Amino acid sequence: MIIFAKNKLTSLSYPMPTHEIKDCPRCKGNFECKPGNITECQCYGLTFSESEKEYIAATYDDCLCRNCLNSIKYEIRHTSANEKMRNVLGER
Repeated sequence: MIIFAKNKLTSLSYPMPTHEIKDCPRCKGNFECKPGNITECQCYGLTFSESEKEYIAATYDDCLCRNCLNSIKYEIRHTSANEKMRNVLGER
């Protein structure tokens, strides 16, 4: 399992608590993180490219809620698409 922590991706090989209530560093809302049972964690099933993972790890020191993870993913992809479009069409 890979998590985002301390500005780097970390591979876990030690026992984790079953769950904990965390505050999302982006929206300040709380959510239940389940690193001990990842298939029941709120982030399970979300996929990110390596560059998206690196961006999140470099920007945040802890897990984010599912809504923020989805928002960041959308923002990155939307920004990337807009930049590609501007490059193809030329800055106008």
